Amino acid sequence: MEENKVLIFEQFARKAKERIEARKQLRKEELVIGSIGMDMEIRGLSDAEVSEVLEFSDDTIEVDKYTIYYASSTLQEAAKVMVQQGSLQTGKEYTITDMFTQSERNFIARRILELSGVGGEADIRIKEKEEVKNS
Repeated sequence: MEENKVLIFEQFARKAKERIEARKQLRKEELVIGSIGMDMEIRGLSDAEVSEVLEFSDDTIEVDKYTIYYASSTLQEAAKVMVQQGSLQTGKEYTITDMFTQSERNFIARRILELSGVGGEADIRIKEKEEVKNS
C-alpha cells in the first residue's frame, strides 16, 4: 500500500514537471484582422505578465488595450513607427489599439488570455469517493 502511494506521487510529480515545462512555452497565433486587411501576431502571456496587464488600470477597456498591445509584436513595431511619425505619444503606444472596435478588442484580449491559460475550459471534474466507515 505504501509503495503504491510512492508510485502515485512520483507519477504526479513527473506529470507536474512536464506540464510546467509545457506552460513555459508561450503559444503564438496569427490573427487575420478583416477590418484593416492585415494579419497580426499575438502570444500568450506568462503568469507575471498577466498580473501586470490586469493591474494596468481600473478601467477594463484600458486593460484590454494594454493586453493586446503587450501581447502583439506586430502592434509594438507599428507603434514605434507611429511615435517616430508623431501620431502616437511616447508612453501611450498601447493606444494604437484604438484602431479596433470594442468587439474586436474584446475578441483579441480574450484570445490572448486563452493562449495564456486563463479562461477557456478546464478538464477537471469531481470524483465521487466512497465513504470510509470508522470501525
